[in-house]
Amino acid sequence: MKNINFTCPFCSLLCDDIQLEIKENYLKPINSICPILSTSLKKKVDDQFSRVNGKKTNITKAINELSLLLKKSKSTLFTGMETDIKGTKAALDIIDKHKCIIDHFSSDSYVKNLKSMQETGGFFLTLSELKNRSDTIIIIQSSGEELPMLFEKYIFPKNTINNLKKRKVIFIGSKVPKFLYKNKRKINFEYIKSDSDDLLNLISSVRNSINLQSEEIKDKKILNFLELLKKTKYGSILWTASELQNDVSDIIINELNLLIQDLNKFTRFSGLSLSASNHILTVNEVLLWQTGFPIRTSFANGFPVHDTEQFSTKKLLDNKEVDLVVWINSFNEKNIIINKKIKNVLIGIPTHSQKNKVDIFIPVGTPGLDHNSHLLRVDKVVSMPLKKIRNISLPSVEQVLNKVKERIANDN
Repeated sequence: MKNINFTCPFCSLLCDDIQLEIKENYLKPINSICPILSTSLKKKVDDQFSRVNGKKTNITKAINELSLLLKKSKSTLFTGMETDIKGTKAALDIIDKHKCIIDHFSSDSYVKNLKSMQETGGFFLTLSELKNRSDTIIIIQSSGEELPMLFEKYIFPKNTINNLKKRKVIFIGSKVPKFLYKNKRKINFEYIKSDSDDLLNLISSVRNSINLQSEEIKDKKILNFLELLKKTKYGSILWTASELQNDVSDIIINELNLLIQDLNKFTRFSGLSLSASNHILTVNEVLLWQTGFPIRTSFANGFPVHDTEQFSTKKLLDNKEVDLVVWINSFNEKNIIINKKIKNVLIGIPTHSQKNKVDIFIPVGTPGLDHNSHLLRVDKVVSMPLKKIRNISLPSVEQVLNKVKERIANDN
């Protein structure tokens, strides 16, 4: 038995201060209460078999079958895409060569941020600035459930570089996050109840009043809120697109980015979108780096074409616009959408609950647990290195897809 330092790969905070107790392949967190980490480490990897049509087989047979499907397919979608930088690059090589489409399971919410950035631009925030410099933090409809340690480590940290005892935290949303509720006697925060429909009116009212004189603003709540924002020395606004579930959520995000721009005429404010825990940022940034285009991009014409509506996973599956779907899930057991009229391949963790329901299943290791890896952190300023700590003979997504490329090349 020994203790090791560990960077956690199971959400996009990528906490790098974790200590684990390790005995053979038994892993136990020593200094972390993160529920996602604890649950993920408890999963036992007993069955490492690949499957073809629900029957156990070896990985070579499964890779051969996937290679044949790719060669026969007229339109293939790569989605799910829960993988690391190398896994994404390996997938892109195949997607480009075989004229496939690429999307991500969580892109429905992420494209809201994407569209806003394309339309308005933005002022961006790092986790270090959030923790050590922000004297006012506005949290918009974010429960923190996908990033469990966010509040404890960055919003209400025990230690910061600067003295932030007077830090003001305001949560605006439909209900108080569990962390704030449990610690309401220990921490200082203000709660403004607002559902998604009211939220747009609130943000728009603040923006419309920002250049008015105090005596011109009739609503005292808006006036007080604006005065707080303008007195701020280093402000942060955080939101979670996946939790803004209504018809105007994309407009809300646009208004938030525009509000941040307006506030920078008076003081310093930045924004941070709290993207989901399934590493959509890593996939999207690799795509931008390699092709110049984000997720929901097709290579069917021999060059990348980006369309947030046309290349949505749900739309493509509902309308049966593809005949093969390759799902990549190397972090969790998130359910995939199986359309039985379409061939489905799952490259995922060996404990995945749907491994017997797809046409081909190929088990892979988890990045940062079963092999070395790099993942992009939620603030997009650093690619974090992660080290292998578990001795399980499972290939990475990159290794599987490279074998697929080799098999297709040999057949040609």
